[in-house]
Amino acid sequence: MRHSFGLAKSLQFAAMVLTVSVAGLALAAWDAAAASSRYLINGDTVYDQKLELTWQRCSVGQRWVERAGCVGSIKVVPFDEAQREGDQTWRVPTKEELASLIDENKGAKGQKPTIDEAVFPGMGLDSLWYWTSTAVDGSRAYYVDFFNGFSYPGASRNAAYAVRLVRDGH
Repeated sequence: MRHSFGLAKSLQFAAMVLTVSVAGLALAAWDAAAASSRYLINGDTVYDQKLELTWQRCSVGQRWVERAGCVGSIKVVPFDEAQREGDQTWRVPTKEELASLIDENKGAKGQKPTIDEAVFPGMGLDSLWYWTSTAVDGSRAYYVDFFNGFSYPGASRNAAYAVRLVRDGH
């Protein structure tokens, strides 16, 4: 009789673990869907329906390859050079625009990087500081830290950080 009681307890425990695991997977899937539901992905670009902006999915220095994602090395440059990475269509985002890409759910869970990697693949953990177009003064500018999920005003404009470009509209 003791043996069957132990077996019943083991089966009950296994069922509980399975239930918790399935619930955790469902929650993780829901979090990913909730974070991505604001974005419309179209190959190498993604439209942010909330802010009405179109982002390049890859960082400057990388290129988009279908079924492979962002390939190549992320280019890091000083602030003034970062501002020249744009053209007539693409530009460096403001501090508010770039900070909007921080995935606070991931940050709260301690997950790195704090950006939706399904939407913005190819993020290197060694290149998670990104320039904004917002200068503080002649020697400092804002950047967004996607490792920790914060925006900072104190970076020397001579520091070398990554760049992600954006354009207005769809």
